[in-house]
Amino acid sequence: MIIMAERGAHLSQLLLDSSRPSIFELVAQEGLNQALRGTIKFFFRVCANHYPETLGVTFRWANEIQLVFDCLLQSYYLRNHGASFAENFYGLERVTKNDCRLNGKAKLCSLISLSVLPYALLKLDAYFSKRQPSTQQHPVMSFSSIRFIYDLIVLINWMLYTWGKSVTHSPVLHLLGVKLKHGGENSSPGISLTKIIEMSAFFIQFLEWWFTNQSSQAKSMLSLPIPPPPHSVVQNQNSKPRTGACPLCQQQWKNECVLRVSGYVFCYRCILPYLKENSKCPISKLPATPSDLIRIFANAE
Repeated sequence: MIIMAERGAHLSQLLLDSSRPSIFELVAQEGLNQALRGTIKFFFRVCANHYPETLGVTFRWANEIQLVFDCLLQSYYLRNHGASFAENFYGLERVTKNDCRLNGKAKLCSLISLSVLPYALLKLDAYFSKRQPSTQQHPVMSFSSIRFIYDLIVLINWMLYTWGKSVTHSPVLHLLGVKLKHGGENSSPGISLTKIIEMSAFFIQFLEWWFTNQSSQAKSMLSLPIPPPPHSVVQNQNSKPRTGACPLCQQQWKNECVLRVSGYVFCYRCILPYLKENSKCPISKLPATPSDLIRIFANAE
């Protein structure tokens, strides 16, 4: 009974600590950062689909453009508010574990962890997911295993923060010697560019929900008219794709699959290496990836 009373008093003290962010605030600010990155990439994908000749190359560099934008945005907020964009939006700020404000070096390290680290993890995930081992021997510690261990450490850190055993919820913040707390009320009256950006965060989260909602996607797709066939760059050439044949090898389809961004049907062994090398449809030149391929079971019973 004494141990239970001590634990209850400890939890009550955590709840009464006004400077300590709640789990819901921390989850919300991390979700806002992810929604912002996803919205920027979605914007470039829409532009590339509508204007493939002029803006198609921008989608291939969408991650790099997003990195530059993220660095500029987070640098501005770290320099002026001592917090990231999402942290400042939810009234949080970064301080050292001794409740001191961040110096220049700490802000630089925070900027790297907020912008460069997610970009590096994204590139590593994409690289190792496409990499095909040439031999049957597997390394002792693969990238997926390292990523699993990292995610496990993050989960344990969240649990320790919930139980009050850690001052920070993230192992990255722990390595930087930084924690989050509720900031002071230092906002100035009036409408500024900063306030406009912060209020648009609600719209960004709404867009993320809308484009990941299955029912809204189905409703919007059904309400659209049937589109015309995509423009083919080979229409102005003498060699047009043969009817009933793969446009790449000009032979009868084998393991046929359709590229959903354009609707053309190819042999799987022909289109897969082409997409990995060029990242676009060979006929319509629309940006595409191997994940846009859909298997066709034309002769299946």
